[in-house]
This record gives sequence, structure tokens and C-alpha cells, in this order.
Amino acid sequence: MAGSSDPDFPALGEAVAAERLIGIRFRWYSRQARRTRAAYLGLGLVQLVAALLIALSVALDVPVWFAPALGGAIALAEGVRTLFGLRDEYPTYRRTAEDLRNEAWLYSQRAGRYAEAADPASLLAERVVELSTTETAHWASAVRERST
Repeated sequence: MAGSSDPDFPALGEAVAAERLIGIRFRWYSRQARRTRAAYLGLGLVQLVAALLIALSVALDVPVWFAPALGGAIALAEGVRTLFGLRDEYPTYRRTAEDLRNEAWLYSQRAGRYAEAADPASLLAERVVELSTTETAHWASAVRERST
């Protein structure tokens, strides 16, 4: 796909509208997956380093406030991870991006549901909207669960 940073995403050729429709959504979900994963892992790394420093602070001559401050950093990092649902969002975004990529491949090869479709471009548009709507519904449900 022109402009895609993913070499395993098919060019959809003559279907400029289809390429834009699925390409924009794919890139968005893929970018969100990368960002969410980086945030989740980054906060986890903060927790691990802080825990290690707490253990080392026992052996070192550090100010009395040092270990409790690191404990606070650990609690804050876990709170952010939980509040923003970073553990749950990464797989959801990645799955949706992969579903979109698979649809693009099926469409580009006129395989699966696209082989017999009277209007493959319209079917692709319906599938892209369906995948996005499903992911949004799952996200809204997860947000509601976290807020209760």
C-alpha cells in the first residue's frame, strides 16, 4: 500500500477509495497498538527499576524518603496502567489491525467473500466499518467495566 509503513500490507491497485478507507484505519490501529504496547512496557519497566532500587536502598546509605518515594512511583505506574487499560488495549488494537490487513489481502486477491461479491469495494467498506464498530464496542465495554 502506498505510504504504509508495513511491507506486508497489499497494494489495492485501482481501488483508491478502498485503499484509503482500509489503509487509514489500519495505520491508526497499528499505531495505537504500538503506542499502547510501548506505554504498557515502559510503565512496567519503571516499576521493575523502582522495585530494584528499593531493594538496593536497604544496602546503601540513602535518605529515608527514597524507598517510600519509589513505592509511590510503583503505585502510580500501576494506577496509570490500570486506569487507561493498557494491558487490554494493546491486544485489541493489534487484533483489529491484523483483521484489517487480512481483509485487505482477501480483497486484493478477490478471495474468500470477495471472490463472488457483485461489488467487492462495497463489501470491503462494510467489513472495515464492521471491524471498527466491533472494536469500538469492545473498547466502550472495557471502559465501562474499569469505571465501575
